[in-house]
Amino acid sequence: MKDFPLTRSARAAVIWSAVLVIPILLLSRSLVGGLYAALVLIYLAPVLLCTAGLCAGALPMALGLTAALVSMHMLAGEKGLIVGAVYLLPLVGAFVWIILRRIPFWKGCAVMIGVHVACFAALYALLQGWTEASLYQAAGKAAEDALRQWELGDYLLIELYDRIGVIQLTQERAQQLRDAMADSLRSGVFSIPEEVRKDMLLSVNALVSSQLESMVPGLIAGQSVLGGVGCLLLPLRFGYLAEEKRQFLRQDEEADETAKRTMNFPDLGMPPLRTWFIPRGMGWQVGVALAGGYLLQYSGTPALAVAGMILYSAASAVFSLQGLALLNYIQHMRNRKRTWRIIVPLLLMMTRLLMILGVFDQLVNLRGLRKPREPKEGI
Repeated sequence: MKDFPLTRSARAAVIWSAVLVIPILLLSRSLVGGLYAALVLIYLAPVLLCTAGLCAGALPMALGLTAALVSMHMLAGEKGLIVGAVYLLPLVGAFVWIILRRIPFWKGCAVMIGVHVACFAALYALLQGWTEASLYQAAGKAAEDALRQWELGDYLLIELYDRIGVIQLTQERAQQLRDAMADSLRSGVFSIPEEVRKDMLLSVNALVSSQLESMVPGLIAGQSVLGGVGCLLLPLRFGYLAEEKRQFLRQDEEADETAKRTMNFPDLGMPPLRTWFIPRGMGWQVGVALAGGYLLQYSGTPALAVAGMILYSAASAVFSLQGLALLNYIQHMRNRKRTWRIIVPLLLMMTRLLMILGVFDQLVNLRGLRKPREPKEGI
């Protein structure tokens, strides 16, 4: 398998194995670290594993996959292992199949998006079965139990109530908490009264249940689009740069572009990011989905609200990709260093600015990539 050697270089294999294995196993040894490890599994593990495969080889990717599954087993036992396997194995398998078969880039993105959706659907069905169709309530109860057992749980409850303001208490309970905090300042020993703690934990339970129920459908839709494209974009880009450096910079810094183009690397025909754009006809459809989904979220009907959330999140993710392309185009025009072309988009991914940039580019055609409409005959 020339596209997937066991290792591409000893140095890259060691670095990527350490980057993937050590942090995940260390995080999974504590409660808070375990929560971070679970988030890494959902958002970053597929992209990191695929990138390791093309940058360092099949062995580091396999070690990282094993570490992720082991960490899930450490966090939640056999069920955690099953969740990790159901989510990660199909994604990694689909990526390897796309690379080995050299499926064209956009078709490969469609495959990865479809596999993401299938994995999330399988996980949802699996978790619903384990919780007797009460997934969100079970998640709220798990958060309540975790805070009750954690030695720093009381301090986090105070932060959630006092600084963040997401916990609601009656006036009587709020006064009891203030009195307890005043006593702790005098005695130096902090403790929340048991009846107050009970109400705070119930508030956390209700908050987690309601937030997950309202957010999960949209997160699945958006993560499927962004994760599906990201699982090919980042591995192909960084893998190509690593292979280019290995094959050419060590030999001749003046190697011409023709020689570079003959490098045996499965780029899948991926176009440069700065040239990505949504065709005009498709852009209107995505725009209608974005606006319609936003309005449906406030329809008052639960089924329509969920459908609106899914539409809005998927359309927002598509426009975010176009916004990312526009940002990359601007950075190239301004000759920004490659480091900044990576850091800035990663920071903006946590905001809606990329989506706004994508909508703006669709309306203005700033890069001139869409051909102007041809005038109709007789007009």
